[in-house]
Amino acid sequence: MGTMGLFQKKPRCPNCNSVLQAKPGRKQECPYCKKYIFVRDGELVTKEQATILNWLNTLECLGITRKDFDEQRGKLSKKLGIQASVNDTLWRIFNNLIISIECDKVAMEQVYREMAKLVSSEGKDPTPYLVEAEKIRKQRSDELVQTDKQVFLGHDELKYIRNLRKEGKLDKAEELLIKAEPSPAVLDELRKIASKRAKVAKNNSDWEAVVQFLESYTTYANRWREHCKNMVSQEPPAHTESDIKLLQEAKNRLAGRMT
Repeated sequence: MGTMGLFQKKPRCPNCNSVLQAKPGRKQECPYCKKYIFVRDGELVTKEQATILNWLNTLECLGITRKDFDEQRGKLSKKLGIQASVNDTLWRIFNNLIISIECDKVAMEQVYREMAKLVSSEGKDPTPYLVEAEKIRKQRSDELVQTDKQVFLGHDELKYIRNLRKEGKLDKAEELLIKAEPSPAVLDELRKIASKRAKVAKNNSDWEAVVQFLESYTTYANRWREHCKNMVSQEPPAHTESDIKLLQEAKNRLAGRMT
């Protein structure tokens, strides 16, 4: 056995400290404690540690280091009397940043967008933070500030809206999507909502509503077709084949009533 094998540390689960047969190269479940092991920069870490590292990578451009995170967590934990959660620590950091970088509009916009990302991960409405980010962006562009204008929805905000749709909270999901910049991803969520509404209408034999829901999406998508193509060189998502057949069925049934 070479010296590398002789002195190489045996990999251990960061959760339960059990010795592992082999070092994971990516996320996997520990065979002993059944908790997930994450890999960051070649090191095995817990889910919480991975979350902290992910956020620190994002916040590096705002000057936040691991030392800053640990100091803020320590202060907050002392105040609360218990170990502060990762999210509570991040909120403390964000609130401090808003005060300290007030004159830096670029950084302020990013802070609000990261706050929207964090609140989305908590299953809450990110709109207020996205609106603030958009106001700052428009201030930087010397544009008129109007809080009812479109906001940009990122991956995490869309995930929050997707969960609303899956939970059946279609009105709330649609309200947020209509306020958003009509990217293909946003339009795809609106398409899925229209599809879900149309299927419910079919079950109720409400064929007029089936046509209304599906054609309303088509009208909205056509309105923003050129915007999507200019934005990402992509057409708005079209209805699925099953929804196209459903629309035709609804039209046929309505035509049959009139004959």
